[in-house]
Amino acid sequence: MPFGWLYGSITSLRNRLYDKGLLKSYQSELKTIVVGNLQVGGSGKTPHTAMLYQWLSNYYKVGILSRGYGRKTNGLIVADATSNAETIGDEPSWYHRTLSNACVVVAEQRSLGLKYFEKNGTELVLLDDAYQHRAVTCNLNILLSDFKLPYFNDHVMPYGRLREWKTADKRAHIIIITKCPTNIKLEQKIEMIQAINPFDYQHVFFTGIKAHKPFVLKGSADFDSVNNGRLIAMSGIANPASFTAQCELLNKNIVPYSFVDHYDYKAADISKLLKMLGQNDVVMVTEKDASKLLKPALLKLIPDNQFFVLPVEIYFLFNEEERFKATVKSYLK
Repeated sequence: MPFGWLYGSITSLRNRLYDKGLLKSYQSELKTIVVGNLQVGGSGKTPHTAMLYQWLSNYYKVGILSRGYGRKTNGLIVADATSNAETIGDEPSWYHRTLSNACVVVAEQRSLGLKYFEKNGTELVLLDDAYQHRAVTCNLNILLSDFKLPYFNDHVMPYGRLREWKTADKRAHIIIITKCPTNIKLEQKIEMIQAINPFDYQHVFFTGIKAHKPFVLKGSADFDSVNNGRLIAMSGIANPASFTAQCELLNKNIVPYSFVDHYDYKAADISKLLKMLGQNDVVMVTEKDASKLLKPALLKLIPDNQFFVLPVEIYFLFNEEERFKATVKSYLK
């Protein structure tokens, strides 16, 4: 906890310097939306960013800007046909492969990425995981927090998972409680909003995760035809509980097999996993992890029709999707 106080104090001082203008922040001429969190990983930034892209690309030419965490490259890179998880990071790689016509850019200095988008005709930029990146100022800050461990009940690292004091939520215009259970009650919603105690300019929403039918990573098998044995739920994400729960809906006989967030899978990991598998067992992975397993050296080891990918999307609870969209539009005007 003392180290948490020290870390929190340092980040708080940095924020004050930005608030007072002593540290400069770049504001683009483009419309900009930050999707981020106060905690380390596990809040659902990727599916929420994808949801925003799929909706807003109907009205704007939308770009996605990320730091590209975990990549083995540096500087500004524009995703192309040769890009993969090693060159641009796992989440940007997934955006590029999955989202139709998405222009994806990675850059440690987000201002450089924004300046690139300003020159290529982009109208709106989604900044993935940039809530703490105060070197840029955006039109709309969307803060995500997991239902099971909301930021207002957490502590600053290393005692907890917060990247800064929980009072940093004041920078958010929209706060979304993510990964909510389908049977969340109105009383729970009210209690959480009271705990957040939002300012007048802030709006609070609640979302859940819906899984679609798994698709095969390599081969041509239909999941229903091979889901006869155990299901190995393999993931390298910060909070695998939600993924595991979705897997349990597909097969009660599951075996969680978790790695650290943004784990860089190696051939030895796949070889070890294959020794665990029975003839009728299947392996389920997240979309983010699938981006890393597509490396030729790993894909060569993976057997046909035994590894599957679980696609997910988010949905709004309490019939508030239209209110959310109207709120986003109001900040983009």
